[in-house]
Amino acid sequence: MMFYFRTAIAYFELLRPLNGLIAFGSVFLGAIFASGSFVSSTLIVAVSAFLVLSAGNTINDFCDYQIDAINKPTRPIPSGYVQRQHALGLSLVLLLIGLSLGVSTGDIYAIIIVTIVSMTLLLYAVWLKKIPLIGNVAIGILTGLTFIAGGVTVKSIKGTMVPAAFAFLFTTAREIIKDIEDIEGDVAQETGTIPVRWGEHIAAVVASAFMLTLILFSLIPYVLGMYSWLYLIVVVVGVDLVLIFLLAKLWCDMSKESCAKIQQWMKLDIFVGLFAFYLGSLS
Repeated sequence: MMFYFRTAIAYFELLRPLNGLIAFGSVFLGAIFASGSFVSSTLIVAVSAFLVLSAGNTINDFCDYQIDAINKPTRPIPSGYVQRQHALGLSLVLLLIGLSLGVSTGDIYAIIIVTIVSMTLLLYAVWLKKIPLIGNVAIGILTGLTFIAGGVTVKSIKGTMVPAAFAFLFTTAREIIKDIEDIEGDVAQETGTIPVRWGEHIAAVVASAFMLTLILFSLIPYVLGMYSWLYLIVVVVGVDLVLIFLLAKLWCDMSKESCAKIQQWMKLDIFVGLFAFYLGSLS
C-alpha cells in the first residue's frame, strides 16, 4: 500500500504542480490586469496553461533522467517510482489535452500562444536548454506569455506587458541560479548551460544582472503613475529587499545547497510580486 501511495505522489511531483499553479493564476491575473475581470475562456486557457506546463515539466524529466540521477536522485524517474516510458506517455496526454483546450476557445491568438508555448517547451527539453542563456531566456519568455494569454481571453493585452516583463526577468534569473545548482550533473552529461560553459561566477554575474534590472524595473510602474503606493510598498519590501538579500547570499555561497535555497525562495517570492501587481491594478 505504501509503495502505491509513494508512486502516486511521485507522479504528482513529476508535474511540478506549484509551477503549474503559478501559470494558472497568471492567466487569470492577466485577464484582470487587462480588463478588471475574466470570462469563461479565461478558465479554459488557465487550465490549458497548467496542463501544457505540466507536460513540459514531465518531458523535461524524461530527457534529464541521467542528469537528475546525479543532481536529484530522489526525483520520480531516477528514484524508480515512475518509469521513463510512462512519463513520456503522460506528458503526451497532458500536452494533447492542453492543446485541445486552447484550440477549443476558437481564439486565433490563444491558439497561437498555446502552440508556441508547447513547441518551445518541447524544444527546450531536447535542445534549447543546452545553449547558454538561450534556454533560460526561453523559459522566462514563456512565463511572461501567461499574462498576455490571459489578456487575450478578454480581447486586450493592455495592462499585461509590465507584469509579463517582471515575470520574464524574475524567471530568467531564477533559471540561471538553478543551473548553478545543477552544475555537477550538467557537467557529467555535457549540457551547455552558462555555468558549464562559462563558469559559475559568470553565471552569477548574469543572474545578478537580471535581478538588479528587475529591482530597477519594479519601480518604473509607480514612477510613471501606473500603480499606487500600495504596489510600491509591497514590491519594495516583499520583492526588492528579498532579492537584494538573495543576491548577497548568492555571492557569499554558490554551493549547490545555497543555490537550491535561493531559487526556492525566488519561486515563493514571485507570488509576492503578483500580489503587488494585483494591488496596483485595484487603484
